[in-house]
Amino acid sequence: MKLLLLLVLIAAPGMVVTGPFPYENSRYIMIDGAELHFRFWFPEPGQYRGSALLIHGFSASTYSWEAAAEHMQAMGFEVVAIDIPPFGYSDKSPRLNQSNTARARLLHDFLEQAFPGRKWHFSGHSMGGAIAQAFSLMYPEQLLSVTFVAGTLFSSVEENQVRGRGFLSAWPVRNIAGRFARSYIITPGRVENLLESAYGKPPGREQVQAYLKPLKIPGTTTAMLASSRNSREILSLQASELDVPALAIWGTRDRWVPFESRKDVLEMMPGIEIQRIEGAGHNPQETHLEKFLEIWIRFIDSLDPH
Repeated sequence: MKLLLLLVLIAAPGMVVTGPFPYENSRYIMIDGAELHFRFWFPEPGQYRGSALLIHGFSASTYSWEAAAEHMQAMGFEVVAIDIPPFGYSDKSPRLNQSNTARARLLHDFLEQAFPGRKWHFSGHSMGGAIAQAFSLMYPEQLLSVTFVAGTLFSSVEENQVRGRGFLSAWPVRNIAGRFARSYIITPGRVENLLESAYGKPPGREQVQAYLKPLKIPGTTTAMLASSRNSREILSLQASELDVPALAIWGTRDRWVPFESRKDVLEMMPGIEIQRIEGAGHNPQETHLEKFLEIWIRFIDSLDPH
């Protein structure tokens, strides 16, 4: 109850503060015409240690950061996890620009409206790593640090670059394919198999359902299929221009985004710290939480001049 009251008191213009919500600490806000779902963990009074923003990977949601967020909160951090459209419980419009730079700008506008005046520790997993990378290059003054967790990092992007086009570019085809995928491809068995591949071990029932439920929301798969068409970069960026303290965390058994596939990009980033978690797969923040937090908090503490 105290948390809910606090969220009402800090509500920004455009923020929805009435339910029902997917989670007790869920909130919705309209940013640049898009409805965003996010979750907020606030530390106990007098324990504030910093602000952290957590960005999930492709097909995931705030759930993939839930356990980490709760531990970060206990450590004294104000934590925000957000669903990137069209994933989780955020906007399902297939017309939203899904490029890394457009998503970074959306996050910037979200933070300016909902949480003005903060400087952030960003952590982005997989797809979220590329969004965090774009944000760190576009708005370095807003960050204290950035952490890439098995991130799909880029060496460069060019303004107006589009990911690609194909037969799914046509709206009628996308719509039919999206409905088919939601009904016949996005199933508990397939989600369980995908999670087992990402985790490197069988997932629990709760984990399968938490990933499955938002994927079954009408419009999600259609918008996902639209990403190849609606992903126009709004700026040109170079990985070598990173000017924010950075950490990269990778599992040694990651088969989805192997460390070797991003090694060249990481070598372009000045001063980045790289840590490997032995035995971890693609989601170390879920499967190897204790080791992940040990690495992350040690990195954060190393930035404190005191």
